[in-house]
Amino acid sequence: MTDQEVPAGVRLVTPAAGFRPSFLDGAREFAAEGRLESTYCIGLGYSLESLPARFGAFVHDLVSLADASPMRLGRYVDRVLWLVDGDEYVGQTSIRPDLGTQYLLAYGGHIGYSIRPSRRRQGYGTAALALTVAAAAGMGLDRVLVTCDSDNIGSRRIIERNHGQYEGEIPMPPQAFAAEGRPPRQGVTKRRYWIEIAGDPDADWEA
Repeated sequence: MTDQEVPAGVRLVTPAAGFRPSFLDGAREFAAEGRLESTYCIGLGYSLESLPARFGAFVHDLVSLADASPMRLGRYVDRVLWLVDGDEYVGQTSIRPDLGTQYLLAYGGHIGYSIRPSRRRQGYGTAALALTVAAAAGMGLDRVLVTCDSDNIGSRRIIERNHGQYEGEIPMPPQAFAAEGRPPRQGVTKRRYWIEIAGDPDADWEA
């Protein structure tokens, strides 16, 4: 599957209220480094302060992002999954099956992932992407675009361990940074990789 096998007990799950304690811990970690938007809280109208009391509503809204019904016309489908180790929330991944916006087509790609700060550099990022590619295959995708910032060496290695084929890199204009909820940084480009799900003899996507 990858250069590093997925550890036992590590899996992707649909967001659920049962992970509330560890998710709130993880959200506080993301907030401490200024990246609470990684959890989708801010985009869905929640804050670190409101989240504990409104956690059930937050989970409902998060799961609803995968709704492809006509009522959500104009919004792209985003299937958000939580990476857990046993009963502990470790991070989240997302699958956008249709690159229906210019941002997704150029910068966002089909798959996104984020690991909570206290669980980084422990192999979870590699496992998260491998499991998410497997989930994308289950959704009928046979090729996915995955991107990372040019200065994010860790993410670059994760993608390459998961058979990512480098296509090239493109400049990051201010609006691209704004779409990701962060200020612009000079000299940073977006590296683009394609992962071929079907027809790769070296890959086992049945993780």
